[in-house]
Amino acid sequence: MMNAELLAAATVGRTHGLDGYLRLYSLSDDIDHLGKIKNAVVRLRDGGERSVEAESFRIVSGDALIRFRGYDTPEKAKVLSGGVLMIKRSDAPELDEGEFYVADFYGLDVFSNGVKAGTVEGTSDGAQAIMLHIRRLDGGVSLVPYLPVFLSHPDFEHGTIELLMPELLS
Repeated sequence: MMNAELLAAATVGRTHGLDGYLRLYSLSDDIDHLGKIKNAVVRLRDGGERSVEAESFRIVSGDALIRFRGYDTPEKAKVLSGGVLMIKRSDAPELDEGEFYVADFYGLDVFSNGVKAGTVEGTSDGAQAIMLHIRRLDGGVSLVPYLPVFLSHPDFEHGTIELLMPELLS
């Protein structure tokens, strides 16, 4: 079950230089795949979105720098700073066996002892693991770390995940 057509690939940092380059901070361990991006969407801090086309990419002193067509000055590029670079799933790096994107958690039905207990509606970074934001059937939200002691491996084909410790939703 694929829940997101667009995947978050990087956060957009400050401008760099006078030609409209922006720093990109990859949300994965790899920055090389960012250089292959052609078309993307930047989700802005205010909730808006801008479609962008990569014009130039380079790595300088370990920093990924990108310039988008039409954003060729620091003043123009600054509007994108602080946003999240979203790419098409088809443009994302291939995953190894057993790997998946965090976005794939969104919309999974959470079951406990065979009974639906809620739905994953968001994620956040935790100290030791990704935290799943689970909307319980009573309308409240519980945060559950994605660790094997608490949750099974997701079944993306059926859109489910099993909660192994139901008391975490209390």
